[in-house]
Amino acid sequence: MSLLEVEGLVIRFGGHTAVDNVDLKVEAGTITGLIGPNGAGKTTTFNAVNGLLPPTEGRVVLDGKDITKVPTHKRAQLGMARTFQRLELFTSLSVRDNIRVAGEIRNRWSKQKVKPADETERIIDLLGLRELADREVAEIPTGMARRVELGRALMTNPKILLLDEPASGQDEQETEEFGVLLRRLAQDGTTILIVEHDMALVMAICDLIYVLDFGQIIAVGKPAEIQKDTRVLEAYLGSEETL
Repeated sequence: MSLLEVEGLVIRFGGHTAVDNVDLKVEAGTITGLIGPNGAGKTTTFNAVNGLLPPTEGRVVLDGKDITKVPTHKRAQLGMARTFQRLELFTSLSVRDNIRVAGEIRNRWSKQKVKPADETERIIDLLGLRELADREVAEIPTGMARRVELGRALMTNPKILLLDEPASGQDEQETEEFGVLLRRLAQDGTTILIVEHDMALVMAICDLIYVLDFGQIIAVGKPAEIQKDTRVLEAYLGSEETL
């Protein structure tokens, strides 16, 4: 069984079907992409997987356990961490304290205790944030703030990371470095499901890609396959020459 499985997911808002019978599988230790045009249902799918939005139909299974009705904080305790398209950070706190607070909270519920101060320093070095560690988050560039949010998620020791537009606000060099970082995390055993509009990043780091359009999966495949899929080209990517 895959680490994360989404089966027959349907989400309706009144008479509008935002997500229509979506199936996803995310294998352990891989990076799986979820892409598609604006309004395709990507973040809505994320919200259902994360527990922020109850599905109308379908189920979500994490590591063999049906978590469809499990609240968000319990999903976090089971190993699911999430970042958001809109940064959710304590802007008046330092980079270090933003990451450390997640460790303090984790120790309240996890049987695997950590020394928050030590683990924070490890994550700071892992994410290349040493020079910014003492700066308030409000003072650092958005691209670096994305890493802080990632660091806070990593502090919970997740089995799977759900990343919603993590390259937003990053310049080209930051995005390339971020991609290398995500590949390293996957190689070390962290599973990643990513929603992202930066196609260069998606094609460079993902092992498998799902494409959503109007709430439905229209294609599944490796990056090279997705780039040649006529349905995807028509719906989202454009001509092959633009890739």
